[in-house]
Amino acid sequence: MKIAFLTPYKHLSKFKKYVEKKFTCIEIKSKEEITKDVVYLFVAPNYLNYKITEDFIKGINLKGILSPSTGTNHIEVNSVPVIDIKNEDVLDSITSTAEHNLFLILSIMRQIGTIEELSTKILGIMGFGRLGKMLNLIGLNIFKDIKIYDDSYIDEDFFKKTDFLSINITLEDRNKDIINKEFIGKFKKNIYIINTARGEVVNEDEVLDLIYDGKVLGYATDVVKEEHTPKATLLKCLNDPRILITPHIGGTAIQAQEKAYKAVIKKIL
Repeated sequence: MKIAFLTPYKHLSKFKKYVEKKFTCIEIKSKEEITKDVVYLFVAPNYLNYKITEDFIKGINLKGILSPSTGTNHIEVNSVPVIDIKNEDVLDSITSTAEHNLFLILSIMRQIGTIEELSTKILGIMGFGRLGKMLNLIGLNIFKDIKIYDDSYIDEDFFKKTDFLSINITLEDRNKDIINKEFIGKFKKNIYIINTARGEVVNEDEVLDLIYDGKVLGYATDVVKEEHTPKATLLKCLNDPRILITPHIGGTAIQAQEKAYKAVIKKIL
């Protein structure tokens, strides 16, 4: 069987050896390079500035689309299965995105120029799933304290004491634009916001207004709205030191890619 990789993979020596023993593999950059004998399309949300749609796979007899990720908002296809690694055990050993949270926290302060010791600050974690729990473990010996906001539990003084809001919730309809003026208005302090979830959970226009008002001291994010389109949103275009955007690289540590890529291949064996 042949797999067409829209995502680069040859830099991953262990994975390359593993997958090329089991499949015929080609790296491609466009739909036109997909040959008729391709059975699976492999595409991660990183490296992609467009969405995989029905038009993209039209005329290709695919068995499925493989994504070594937990979120699949870069794929809008119903005609073939989309195979991801959401809820897979391998995720418990992948710490890359939680570590990127800490990088964003440290970087946004240094970019703005108001550097403070994290040992004096309260981290508020919104979403206490896999990533929220990992970030909690990382932060226990770094921050003064950590407060949790989750569907099943909310720390009593989450809104009163949080200095850094880390967004670690899943993308669901009920969570779209949940980070907005009304929600941020509940915080007693002026806060920094860190987002490694998905761009769609943040109302970017309202967060920008809150930055200009001083309520949000800085917004550091690894994900943006319209991430997989060339659309020039206001957040993408602004050059403001209070805004830090990384190109969805939270989960791209070499070790993380090795594990995630192998895990999704195992699901089709």
